[in-house]
Amino acid sequence: MIRRIGQNQPRRSGSPVPRHFVFVMEDGTYAVQWDVDVVQDLYTGESRDFHDLDYGHPITDFELEQLKSAGLVEHYDRHYVWLYALPERDRFEALPVRERKTGRVKYYYLNTALPPYALAAVRKGLARVGLDDRYSAEKRMGLVAIMNKNGEPFEKLADAETAQTLLKRALPELMKDVAVAFVEVDVSGKPSGESLDDVDVLDLDTLIMAQTQRISEPKTVVCVEDDEDFLEIVGQVLQDLNVEFVPVTTGRDAVNVIEDLVPDVVVLDLMMPDMHGWEVIARMRSNEELAGIPVIIVTALSSEQDKVFALRVAKVHDYLTKPISPARLRQSVWTAINGRQLGIG
Repeated sequence: MIRRIGQNQPRRSGSPVPRHFVFVMEDGTYAVQWDVDVVQDLYTGESRDFHDLDYGHPITDFELEQLKSAGLVEHYDRHYVWLYALPERDRFEALPVRERKTGRVKYYYLNTALPPYALAAVRKGLARVGLDDRYSAEKRMGLVAIMNKNGEPFEKLADAETAQTLLKRALPELMKDVAVAFVEVDVSGKPSGESLDDVDVLDLDTLIMAQTQRISEPKTVVCVEDDEDFLEIVGQVLQDLNVEFVPVTTGRDAVNVIEDLVPDVVVLDLMMPDMHGWEVIARMRSNEELAGIPVIIVTALSSEQDKVFALRVAKVHDYLTKPISPARLRQSVWTAINGRQLGIG
C-alpha cells in the first residue's frame, strides 16, 4: 500500500526560517541566526558575531505574538517563523527557506555565570541537595556549566528548563543567575581512531530469514527520499516484505509525517533539498514517542568516519551507501522491524 503525502503549503510573503534560528539574546535582543557565528537584531537589522559564550532562550509564542504586533513576524508554528523584511523592507524577499546546510544540532546546558574557581563549590552544592545523581558541573568556555550527569548537554529544552527551576530553588545563592544556554554541535564530525572491524556480521540463519521471510504483522515504513528511481526500488522491496510504504520527498514533510504516523522504521536520505537528514533525526530524538524508531540512513556521499559516527554515536540502525542493492535494503528493513541487531560487515 502506497500513501502519497501532499506538499501543498500556504503561500506567505514572509521568509520562513527554522524556529530554532530565532531566539532572545541574554540582553533581551530578538535575534535571528543567519550563520554559525552571525546573528542579526530583528528590530534594528544590525548584525554581530555570535560566540559560544553568548546565551539566551528559545523564542516563546508570547514573544512571537509581540513580534507579530510589531510587524516583524507574519506567522509561526512549532518548527518555522515567517519573518517580514527588516527596516529596509526588502531584505528577506529573495531569500530561500533557511535550513541547516551541515549536520549541526542545537543542545542545551545551564550557564551559571560563575567563574571556574567556583566549580568545587557547585559540585559540593549539588551533592548536598541530592542532585548530583541527575546533574554534573563542568567547566565550559571559562564558566561553570550544569550538564546531564554524564557530562553531556541536554538534548531537550524542557530538560534544561526543569534543571534550571530545580537548581534555583535548591541552591538559590549559587544559582541565582543560572540561565538556559545552547550550543551547536557538529554532528557531521568525523571520529578518529575507530573502525567497524569489530562489529559482528549477521549469523547465517538471520541472513536467510531476512531475505526470505515476509512481515506478518501490519508495519509501516516512511522513506524520506527525493530520488524517484530509488523510491521505486524501496517500494518494490517493501511490497515484497508485505510492509506499508509511505514515501516523502522533503525533510519538512518528513517531520510532520513521522510525527503523525509514528512508523516502525524510517529510511532517510541525508541530503534532502530543504533539510539535512541530521536535522530530521535530531527532531525525532527530541520526541519521546519517536526517539526509539529505527533509522536507516541512505546516502550517496560517505566515508568510513561518517559511518562510524552514524552507527556508534548517532545510534542509527544502518548506514547504506548508494547504489544499494534491493537485497541489502531488504535485509536492513527486515532486521529493523524484527528488532535484530544488525552487524555491518
